[in-house]
This record gives sequence, C-alpha cells and structure tokens, in this order.
Amino acid sequence: MARTITIAGLGAGITAAGAGAAFATDYTVKAGDTLSEIAQANGADWHQLAKINNLEDPDLILIGQTLSLDGANKAAAPAPRKVTAKKTHKVETKKVHKAERKVRESRSQDRSTSSGKANLSGAWAKVANCESGGNPRAVNSAGYYGLFQFDMQTWRSVGGSGSPTKASAGEQLTRAKKLYAQRGASPWPVCGRYLR
Repeated sequence: MARTITIAGLGAGITAAGAGAAFATDYTVKAGDTLSEIAQANGADWHQLAKINNLEDPDLILIGQTLSLDGANKAAAPAPRKVTAKKTHKVETKKVHKAERKVRESRSQDRSTSSGKANLSGAWAKVANCESGGNPRAVNSAGYYGLFQFDMQTWRSVGGSGSPTKASAGEQLTRAKKLYAQRGASPWPVCGRYLR
C-alpha cells in the first residue's frame, strides 16, 4: 500500500512505498522544493538530511535529485512557552485595567453628559454656576463657550485645543485656573467676584 504525503504550500506529493509506511525513505526533488520543506514534511531535521545526503550547500538541491530520508533524526517539537503566554496575559490585563481607569477618570472629570452640570466645588463652582449655570457644554451666542465662558482666542492662549465645550470639566477648570494666574479675576467681570 502506497501513501502520498503533500508538502504544505507546494501541492507536490511524496509517495511512500511499503505497507502502512508513515514516511518515505527516499524523496525525488521537484521544482520549488527546499531542503527545509522536505525535512518538515517528513518530520525530520534538515541539518541531518543535508549530512546524510552529503550536501555541501543545503540551499542547492537539484530537480530530479534523490534524497535519502532514512536515518534522519526527527525534529524536536518546540516546547510550549508558558512564561510568554503568562506575560502576554499580564500585559493584556494591564491594558484592560488602564482602559477601565481612563473611562472612570473621564466620567469623574466630566459628569456633564448625564446631569448637564459639572462636579465642581468652592469658588470655582460659584464662578461656573454664575457664568454657565454649571454646564460644560454651554454656548453663548456672543462667542463664549463652556463652564467659564472662554472665547476661542483666550482658550488657545491657555493651552486649550478644539472647543472648550468638547473638553472635560476638569480640563476647563485647569485652563480657567491658568487664566486666573495670568490675569486675575478680570476675565470674568461679574462672576469673578467669587474669586476675590
């Protein structure tokens, strides 16, 4: 009974003679074959195949050349990398925890999406309530935006990007404090009284 073994990716077959033979003892090289593919298809080590067949250059095998597979050591299966898998799991777990923490921080900084109000306290909460009713998404038709009613030029001057209404309440507060450090309460002529 003959058995045909197909080399992966080549579509070429190897016919092994003998009843129930698991592997061929000889192989005839076909177009596109490489020594490593022949060895892999037969569960052998290509170094041993090169040595058994006296191949000075294992990269040079010829079409029609007969290679002996008999006596080649079977290639050892690579050991599973449990440590790598654990490290990968730890890295993935850290990524998940980091993403969850960012979501929680974002929610705590900007509670405006559900309540329409920012979660501020003290004098800055009074200024925000006076300027925008505590709404980080507030827009004034005169061109003022967010909790502290920044105009776009002032927002950019304190390091803001995009629109203040797109920034979290926490970022708007940070920018307002920076502006206060530069110019005092004057940017808020009425509501700035809470900062004095």
